[in-house]
Amino acid sequence: MWAKSTNAEGDWLPLWRHMDDATDVAGRLFDHWLASSVVRLLAAEFGGDAAAARCAVMFLAGAHDVGKATPAFAVQDTGLAQRMRELGLYMPTTKRDLPDRQLAHHTVTGHHLLIGWLVGKGWRKSSARAWGIVLGSHHGVPLDADSENTPANFPGLYGTGAWSEVQRELLERVAVRSGAAERLDQWRELKLSAAFQVLTTALVIVSDWIASNEDLLPFLSGELPEVSEDAERIERALGELRLPEPWRPSGGADSVAELFRTRFQLPDDAQPRPVQHAACELARSVSEPGLIIVEAPMGEGKTELAFGVSEIVAARWGLGGVLVALPTQATSDAMFDRVVDWLDAMGAEDQQVGGAVTLSHGKARFNRLFQGLVRQGRRPSQVGCDEERHRTSHAVVAHSWLSGRKKSQLANFMVATIDQLLFAGLKSRHLMLRHLGLAGKVVVLDEVHAYDVYMNSYLTKVLTWLGAYRVPVVALSATLPAERRHALLEAYQQGREYGPGGAGGQEPAAFPDEVDGDPGYPLLSWSDGNRVGTKVVEPSGRRTEVSLHALGGSVDDDLDELTSLLRDSLSEGGCAVVVRNTVRRVLETARRLEREFPGEVTVAHSRFVTADRMRKDSELLDEFGAPDRAVRRPDRRVVVASQVIEQSLDVDFDLLVTDLAPVDLVLQRMGRLHRHQRGAEQSDRPAKLRSAHAYLAGVDLTQGPPVLEEAAARHIYGTYWLLRSAAVLRPHLGGGIVLPEDIATLVQRAYGHDQVEPEDWQEAVSEAWKKWREYSDERESKAREFQIAAPTKAGKAIIGWISANAGETDDGSQGQGQVRDGAPSLEVMLLQHDAAGNWFTPDWLPRGTGKLPVPREETPADDLAQVMASCSLRLPLAFSNAEAEKELWQATPEAWEQSPLIYQLPVLLVDQHGWGRITDRQVRYTPETGLEVYDNAD
Repeated sequence: MWAKSTNAEGDWLPLWRHMDDATDVAGRLFDHWLASSVVRLLAAEFGGDAAAARCAVMFLAGAHDVGKATPAFAVQDTGLAQRMRELGLYMPTTKRDLPDRQLAHHTVTGHHLLIGWLVGKGWRKSSARAWGIVLGSHHGVPLDADSENTPANFPGLYGTGAWSEVQRELLERVAVRSGAAERLDQWRELKLSAAFQVLTTALVIVSDWIASNEDLLPFLSGELPEVSEDAERIERALGELRLPEPWRPSGGADSVAELFRTRFQLPDDAQPRPVQHAACELARSVSEPGLIIVEAPMGEGKTELAFGVSEIVAARWGLGGVLVALPTQATSDAMFDRVVDWLDAMGAEDQQVGGAVTLSHGKARFNRLFQGLVRQGRRPSQVGCDEERHRTSHAVVAHSWLSGRKKSQLANFMVATIDQLLFAGLKSRHLMLRHLGLAGKVVVLDEVHAYDVYMNSYLTKVLTWLGAYRVPVVALSATLPAERRHALLEAYQQGREYGPGGAGGQEPAAFPDEVDGDPGYPLLSWSDGNRVGTKVVEPSGRRTEVSLHALGGSVDDDLDELTSLLRDSLSEGGCAVVVRNTVRRVLETARRLEREFPGEVTVAHSRFVTADRMRKDSELLDEFGAPDRAVRRPDRRVVVASQVIEQSLDVDFDLLVTDLAPVDLVLQRMGRLHRHQRGAEQSDRPAKLRSAHAYLAGVDLTQGPPVLEEAAARHIYGTYWLLRSAAVLRPHLGGGIVLPEDIATLVQRAYGHDQVEPEDWQEAVSEAWKKWREYSDERESKAREFQIAAPTKAGKAIIGWISANAGETDDGSQGQGQVRDGAPSLEVMLLQHDAAGNWFTPDWLPRGTGKLPVPREETPADDLAQVMASCSLRLPLAFSNAEAEKELWQATPEAWEQSPLIYQLPVLLVDQHGWGRITDRQVRYTPETGLEVYDNAD
C-alpha cells in the first residue's frame, strides 16, 4: 500500500509508514503542543481520563488515511499499483476503468471503513459515525450527508477479499500502536460531543500535514521497505520543526498592584484603577472559565485590564495563548505593539512566554514590528531556544510554519481584526483549525459595541462555541446597551451546556435583573458555571465635564459656523478634531478649513493607500497621543476625520466638533476630548480650551422631528438610531455631559424601549423603527445563510456541519465581505505615470520605495511587488460594479497575475499630479487628502 507516490529519486511512502508517522506526531502534539486546557477538554469526554483521550486522538490520526487502502486510490500511480497487483491486490490497470472513482475519495472511504470496522466489533452505527466523521473530515470538510457510497454499494472501489484483509490489518495495527485496542470496549457507548469531533479533526489535520512533509519525514527507498519501528524518526522531525510550546504564565504577582507595575512599567506608588483591580480579583475567584464583560470609560485602562485578567485565567486553567480581536486594521496594528510590549515585560521575569505571535489582517505584511518578528522566526536556532546566547530582542517570534491563512490562528498569541474571530462562525474549509486555535486561548474582544446587526449575529454564534470549549472571554466596551450585554452572556451560556461535560438541554440559568437594566457604571458582568452575575465598581475619580452645544448652520452646510467657531476657539492655539460621518464631508470640510488655517489641517479617513494610512495613524499618535508619546504636539492643528478616529486610537484633543451619530459613538468621540491630563489643572492647554467643549453638527435640532444628514441616516447608521440619539442628547445642549457618570444612562436610554423623544417626533420615530426592524431581520437572516449551527447534544456526528460552505476564507476584502455586512468594496493598487507613459510607484513614498520604475511586460520582482502592494486602496462603494472592475483590470498588465503579492489588485493609474479616471468619473489622489471623487459636473 502506498500513501505518497514516487518522487524524483524513486522513493515513496508506504501507507503503514505514513499512518505510523501520523499516530506518533499526534501523540507528541498532545503531550507537548496542546494547551493543558484543551487536553482537559478532550479528556472530559472520557470522564477526565487524559490518557484515554490521548489514545483516541492518536488512533484517529493514525487511521486517517486508511481510505487510501482501496483500488479507487491506489490505481492512481501506475508503477506502484502494478507492484500491488503482483502481490495479490487486484485493481484495473487504468483510472478510466473505475468510472465512479470520484465517489470514493479517500476521506469518504476512510469514513465508511472505520465505521464498518467498529460495527464489526459490536459498536452501534450511530456511535461509530461520530468517530468515522473525523476521518471523513481530515481534508477540511466533513461529509455533507450520510453518504451512500459504502463498501456494500461500490465493492469495486473499496476492494474485496485481500483488500478487506489489508484494511482490517492497518486499522488493527493503528489501534494497537496507539493503545486504543485495549479501550475500544469501554468506548462503545460513548457519545462524542461536537466539540470533541471538531477539535480532534483539527489535530488530525495538523498531524497529517506534518506527517506529509517530505523535508521532515523522508520517503523510503526500495520496492517493499521492511515494516519497522523508528522511534527517533518523529523526534528528529519535530525537533527540526520546533513548534512552540504553550504559554505557561505564572499567574502574576500576589497583588494586582504588583502585577500591573511589573507588566506596564508603572511607578512604584501607582495603583490600578478600581475596575482593573475588581476584574483581576474576579478572575481569581470564579470557579470556572467564563465570559467577563467590562464596561468602563474611555481611557480607563481596559487594555491593561484585559492583559492582567488573561494572565490570571491562563495560569489558573492552562490556556496556551491569547487572541485580541479589534474592529479595524489600524486598531489591530496599534494593539500589536502593546501586546508585544506586554509579552516582553513578562519575558523579562524569565517566565516561559516563548512561542509564536502573529498579526492577522490583510495588511499585516506592512507592519514593521511584525515583519521583524517574522525575520527572527526564520532563524532556526532562535525558534523555541531558551539559551541566553540565542535570545532575540523580543520574547516571541513569528513562527514560519505557523503562518498563512490556514495555520496562523494556531500561533500562541494573535492580534487580529474581528473578521478572524467571526470566521469561526462561517461555514468554510478547514474551519476546525480555527476552532482548535481558539480553544486553547484567552479571547479578548475590544470595542465589542462596534459591530452591526450582521456581524453581531456571527459574534454571538462564535461565543456559543467558545462557551462549549470553556474558553475564557474578556469583552471590553465603554458603552454597551443592556440588550447586547444579555445576548452575549446568553450565547456563551448556551454553548457551555453543550460542551464536553455539559448537561445539554437544561433550562438556562436565570439572569439577574441588573443584566437587563442600568445598574451603574463602571460595570462588570460575568458567567461562572451556571450562574450570571454583575457588579458595579467604584469610579476611578477621573472626571471630564463636557459642555455640549449645537454648531448651528444647516444640516448640509455648516462650514461658515464651523470656521467661525474654530477661528475664535483656536486663536490662542490648541488642537481640535472635527469628526464627519462620510468621507465626502471630511474632504469638503478640510478644503474650507485649509483656507482659514493653511498648513494646519490634517485629514484622516479610510481612502488612503496602505502606506499612507499607516503613516498617518502613526503621526496621529505621535502628535495627539498620550504625553509620553506625543512629545511634539502641535501648537495649533485641526484634524478632520471620519469614524477611523473614534475607536482604540489613544488620541487627545482640546476641542471636538462631531456629526450626530448613535449616542454610544458620540460618547466614544467625546472620549478623545481632554483624554489625558496635561499639566496641573490642564495648564498645558490654551486658556480658552481648558474646559472641554463639544459641538453637534449634521443635525438641525430646531425642528421637530430634527432634520438629519441624509447619507448618515440612509446609508450608515439608520434614521431610528440617529433620532434616539438626538432625543437623549437634546436636553444636554447648552448644559453638559459628565464623563463617565452619564455614559451608562445615556446609552441605556437611547437603546432601551422607553419613549425618550418628544410627542411631535413620535410618528417619525415609529416609522423609522419599523424600517429598522425590517432591515435588521433581513440582515440577520442573510447572516445565517453561511453560518454554522450551534453545538448540539453529544453523540451526533458533525456530518453536514459546513455543507454549502463559503469555500476558503482570507484576510482581504473578499474574506471580510463574508462576515461583514454589504458587498466588499473594490481594492486597487495606485500607481503613477509620467507624460512619456512610464509607470512608477508614487513619488511621495519614503526614500527607496518612491518613484521606482514598474515593468509592464514582466512580473515585478517580489521586493518591488511588495512596495506596489503597499499602495493598495479601497475604492468607494460607487465603484463596486462590473463596469469599473472590468475597466481597471483591462488596464492591468497580464504579467502581474504571476505575482503572489499583487495578483488580486487591479491598477488605478494617476498622473504626476494625482489625477486619474474610473469609468466616466474623475478622481484625484494626494498623500495629504487621500482619494477624492469628482462628479461629472465638477
